[in-house]
Amino acid sequence: MVPSSEQVQQLPKYTGERIVPGISPPAFLQEHAARYVFAGALCRNKKVLDVASGLGYGTDYLRTVGARITGLEIDGESVRYCRMQYPEAEFVCGDAEQLPAHWGAAFDVVVSFETIEHLPHPERFLDGVFHCLRPGGLFVCSTPNKDLFFLQGAQQFHCKEFRSKEFVGFIASRFRVRSIYGQSFRPRWHVVPMASFALFKKMMRIAGIKSLGLGAAIMKEEGLSPFTGNEIAEDRILPRFLPTEIPAGRIPTFLVVVAEKISN
Repeated sequence: MVPSSEQVQQLPKYTGERIVPGISPPAFLQEHAARYVFAGALCRNKKVLDVASGLGYGTDYLRTVGARITGLEIDGESVRYCRMQYPEAEFVCGDAEQLPAHWGAAFDVVVSFETIEHLPHPERFLDGVFHCLRPGGLFVCSTPNKDLFFLQGAQQFHCKEFRSKEFVGFIASRFRVRSIYGQSFRPRWHVVPMASFALFKKMMRIAGIKSLGLGAAIMKEEGLSPFTGNEIAEDRILPRFLPTEIPAGRIPTFLVVVAEKISN
């Protein structure tokens, strides 16, 4: 469903990085919505913090499956939009690297999807999440897998991109990692053409040639949106986008870690 003109006027400025129902490519929408559906089973009847809640659709989805939810977002315009769009969920304006001190041991679960790579000081974020969780609480976190794109420069909005072992080791520096999942799998041999494509793009930049638009053309391919209006619809999530254990011979585009706070 395409947003109405009134809804579009209310939306914060679209940069291409933030996922917007009805505007972003269907594959991107599927990937982001599927993470929240995956997390839903871990959040039922729990007090949950969604860090970097964006436009709020995932935060509100967790509310609908039984979470007592708070969404934290640094962009004030987005927070105002979320409060209008999803009035039954709680949204606060704040910085992922400076989580409020009074939230100490306040949450059973913290979820944060595609956030950590945007932060200049991800260790501050990790410390804040640890502080906010109760002992035994869960941290559900995702990030793009740099193993697949190791020759590409960092994305425009990313400060730090993680290879798989690096990401898991970083989370394990503060938490006990319970499970490691992947999302949007590719055959391992895809690393070679991805690296070749990255080199080709670098050569184009050096030569002053503008993008040919191949990536955008691929992502504009027709697909099923996982939204009904601005709400995630579980029955519209395609199974191939749900996070699962990483099979042999496959490499995930995204990594999803479920970790536990084991001590203060």
